[in-house]
Amino acid sequence: MKSSKNKSAPSGSGGSRTFTYIIIIFLAVLIGYYLILPAFTPHGPTTTSTTSGSTGAALALTPSTDIASTMVTITGQMLPANKTVTAVFGSTPVTLNGTSGPCTTTSSGTITGCNFWVPAKTSPGTYHVTITAGTTTASANFNVPEYSPPVSTIVVTLTSLSLGFVTQIVTRKVVDIGKERRMRAEVNAFNKEKREATLAKDKVKLEKLKKRELQVRQEQAKVSTARLKVTGITFVPLLVVYYLMATFLGGYGVIVAYASVPIPVLTAPTPVSGVFEVSLFWWYFLSSFAFSTMLSKLLHTTT
Repeated sequence: MKSSKNKSAPSGSGGSRTFTYIIIIFLAVLIGYYLILPAFTPHGPTTTSTTSGSTGAALALTPSTDIASTMVTITGQMLPANKTVTAVFGSTPVTLNGTSGPCTTTSSGTITGCNFWVPAKTSPGTYHVTITAGTTTASANFNVPEYSPPVSTIVVTLTSLSLGFVTQIVTRKVVDIGKERRMRAEVNAFNKEKREATLAKDKVKLEKLKKRELQVRQEQAKVSTARLKVTGITFVPLLVVYYLMATFLGGYGVIVAYASVPIPVLTAPTPVSGVFEVSLFWWYFLSSFAFSTMLSKLLHTTT
């Protein structure tokens, strides 16, 4: 018996180490993908335009990085008052739309509520956006990232699938699923019994259940703690991957997918009728939710 115990201990320890190494390697490959690939990725052409203007005139773009056919909102200040504003994206004139017609400066020389669409099929690179109001000009840079849909759609989808898989594997290793299911069944039975005793006004039974309640809640807390450990183990690595993915694709709000129907909050309009944009954050959220549900059922990590 003693010999048997000595043999089983290293086996379990080895299995645990192997599992840890697999997770570390998997995350390292995923993080390395976003760190190393950009160094070997050819960049598209960069265009510039010469600008001139009065000292103090300023222009800001929201967003300042996104794909072609994205709506960009401009704000400006220190410009001539009550002037029609025109804009050039790189070397391509674009139409500026105000809240109720053409874009014009206010009586205080500012611009608010004006926007334009980034020209379709714009190559990746950095572009000067130049506005003109009267004889005054101002400019700001706009970046078109290297990757756009459907490539960015696939990248985000596969990343969320990979991270979901890692989370579920960690869950299977850390959480005693069988014990969690038994605990849930016990809590449900206890709550049902307590509810029935309350309805029946059975004071004797309620007193007995009250003595059991603390023990049941303590056991429930122990099981719940295992789920919190999964969050503690995976939170930082998943945050690092998400940050690198956002940097790789062009920012947290960059457009990575399209939808055929408008969804409040999740989508934004495009110049094409019936086509709506989905940002990185929302596409990642939707993909993670979908794959988390599928993987938890596939790997039996739900209770």
